[in-house]
Amino acid sequence: MQRLSLLATLRYGSANFLLVLGAAALVIGGWAIWGVLALALVFGSFADEVSGDDDTSLKESRCIFCTVNLYLTLPLVGLLAFLLVRFAALRPSLTEQPLETIGALWLTGYLFALAGATVAHELTHRSNRLAKLSAYLLLGFTGNASFVIYHIYTHHRQVGTYHDAATARRGERLRTFMARTLTQQFAQAARFEAARLKRKGLSPYSWRNELILAHLVPLAILALAGIFGGWNGVIAILLAGLIGRSFHELINYVEHYGLVRVENSPIMPHHSWDCYRTLSNVLHYNLPRHADHHMFASKAFWQLNAQQDAPTLPYGYQTMAFIALTPPLWRHIMRKLLADWDERFASEAERKAVRERGWEGVA
Repeated sequence: MQRLSLLATLRYGSANFLLVLGAAALVIGGWAIWGVLALALVFGSFADEVSGDDDTSLKESRCIFCTVNLYLTLPLVGLLAFLLVRFAALRPSLTEQPLETIGALWLTGYLFALAGATVAHELTHRSNRLAKLSAYLLLGFTGNASFVIYHIYTHHRQVGTYHDAATARRGERLRTFMARTLTQQFAQAARFEAARLKRKGLSPYSWRNELILAHLVPLAILALAGIFGGWNGVIAILLAGLIGRSFHELINYVEHYGLVRVENSPIMPHHSWDCYRTLSNVLHYNLPRHADHHMFASKAFWQLNAQQDAPTLPYGYQTMAFIALTPPLWRHIMRKLLADWDERFASEAERKAVRERGWEGVA
């Protein structure tokens, strides 16, 4: 379903609004930090579950506000990072007033992922140089320099297959997935770049290697943090980036968990978990409409649709991410969902793969 309304368009500014609140909280300090963090978590999770589903999309082929809002994220994330460095620099030690410091790190890291990484994902799929540069800069705050290369040239080709780094396997624990995805995403991006450069007769250690160039961004961010905030600033940015990257990969864990696609078979809607909760989609720029994104990767986020033949999660993406932090509850929910997927969505070849891997009844 498509619709055109001012409110439907402006609501996609919610993540940037949270960035503004987060920046203000770091200036005010104290209770304001935990207040904004609580608002973000409630808005993105608990309130999401009472907001209901929304399967509408904007009917415009171009959305000026949506595009400007995407590019506004980079300066806002940069401002947030600067204010965190300033927050850290003003303290003799980060262990002084630990609750306030923990809140500042958690809030900043959460927003690095929610706004920064999500917008970077959207811009990664655009072909112009400004979009790609903005994506690399945004991902630098979580140290995810390999994402642009890996996501476009590997994940979108291997999604759902056994060897895809970002597809969590059935029964795979979160900590195991984290270790595997962090190392394999980098390794697969490095192999792709080496092969690309080899075809051009260039060394993989050439300055034309985009993976090497991409790592200059997080290094530059750390250097600036050191200049403006000393060691406290460097440690604060590192910890916030680690929190942000962890949250980003936690969402990755949810997006394709336990789904199976046979190598070289067509990518179909049933190879991604969808969710149509209103607030989830507003905050994550329709990322939870993940099936349509994998079917039409170049489609702008405001045009993504609900795919009728995609499996759906019972709760919003962020709620499911928090549930994944409680393995027994996660397995209880996913066991039923995967059994239903095997019965109603999987092809015969996929059912055979499930049986051969001993995954029947596994979550």
